[in-house]
Amino acid sequence: MAKFVVPTEASIHTSHSFLLKNNFFDHPNDKATLEFNPYYMHLEPVGLAMIAAWGAWCRRNGQAVTVDNLSKRADYAARMRLFQQLGIEYIHKITEHEEIGRFMPLRAVRNQDDIRSVIADVSALLHLGENPDSLAAVQYCMSELLRNVIEHSGSPEGAFVCAHNYTGKGPHRVTLAVADCGCGITQHLGKKYPDITHNDLAALQLAMLPGITGAIPGMYGTADNAGAGLFITRSIAKGTGGYFEIVSGKAAYRLRRAKIEDQATLFNDPFLERSDQWRLPNPWQGTVVTIEIKTEMINDFESYFGWIRDQIPPREPTQKRIKFT
Repeated sequence: MAKFVVPTEASIHTSHSFLLKNNFFDHPNDKATLEFNPYYMHLEPVGLAMIAAWGAWCRRNGQAVTVDNLSKRADYAARMRLFQQLGIEYIHKITEHEEIGRFMPLRAVRNQDDIRSVIADVSALLHLGENPDSLAAVQYCMSELLRNVIEHSGSPEGAFVCAHNYTGKGPHRVTLAVADCGCGITQHLGKKYPDITHNDLAALQLAMLPGITGAIPGMYGTADNAGAGLFITRSIAKGTGGYFEIVSGKAAYRLRRAKIEDQATLFNDPFLERSDQWRLPNPWQGTVVTIEIKTEMINDFESYFGWIRDQIPPREPTQKRIKFT
């Protein structure tokens, strides 16, 4: 039976224990269960995107999704359109207030037209219109992560994406997440790099190096990007003091928040950063990426983007420096 257990909190901060608690894809049959904690629930975009992708995988494999402990505590998940994506009726009444709607509900993204639609909606849904530099950073990260899925995952459902703009106490930050149940990073990169075929953690490390995965033309990049999208999104997170996390197969990598004095130093190798690397007992079939951007730290995205570009040395002496648009 496929089962997804949501503990008291599913966020970047609690991801290790959250991943350890689950065996998401165990022995498919005709039933799948989403289990909420009966007493408390805190869901962030990474948890929501993973549940939506998992639910789509269950339906693809003929499993009807049921929910245990569905209460008013799930109002936020309902506003984020989680139950619509799962095909489950949410019986509790919710009141939606536009003034607190600084989030982008879950969306399924299957092609380039879907990506363009999501990017076009980011400004209005996340209330970033008055901060064009923050908007550009969020749009870039979202575009790169979604284009990676369209190019590499092979998932029939595509990817599920959502985001939230946190503007309360503490620094303003945008957290976004993209999840799919496709082939996963190891299978994709293993075709070209057979040495990592049985090492999911090595595959994650390789995928985050610039110039590895290749790129396709898109709204925010061209083939000249040379597969640097994950490196740049990771660098945007670090440079603003935010988190970055990627999960695929039996491995997970989490970039921790950098100290202010360390934010201006970027490493091509993600394992040299202040980070966590985990080998997991049970796999996530596909890929999950989530990023936290402290938007108040970005004042000139064009210059910031150029600074990140300048950290990447040519891979060969005769090769041009990697270009970005």
